[in-house]
Amino acid sequence: HSYPYIPILPAQLLEVLSSPTPFIIGVHSVFRNDIHELLDVIIADLDGGTIKIPECIHLSQLPEPLLHQTQMALSLVLHPDLETADYAFPPPRTALSHSKMLDKEVRAIFLRLFAQLFQGYRSCLQLIRIHAEPVIHFHKVK
Repeated sequence: HSYPYIPILPAQLLEVLSSPTPFIIGVHSVFRNDIHELLDVIIADLDGGTIKIPECIHLSQLPEPLLHQTQMALSLVLHPDLETADYAFPPPRTALSHSKMLDKEVRAIFLRLFAQLFQGYRSCLQLIRIHAEPVIHFHKVK
């Protein structure tokens, strides 16, 4: 399946947000009030750092042990003092990583997560040869 990705949706096309197909669409924050009325759309506000998930949408959690590993890795990066909090004699503090290093560490955690989630995706691909050109189909159940 192919679904649309539109980096910035023009104002004249806001009704596209009501289409019954999955999509990723960027909308300028000027139209914030117009899109909050949508019932089955997850809204990620990149400027405000919030995500609004309507009650009618169920998102499953990450499978274990990936969920626990990711939470622990993020915790150690975002709160490095937690690792040594129970030590009677904690090691001397090192200089805290600056924001660019923190950003790289968080990106690396999620890159590792995505690699682990999607490894083995090829086992879900089916080659269908009923057409002149073979079609590759993704089998969700496998």
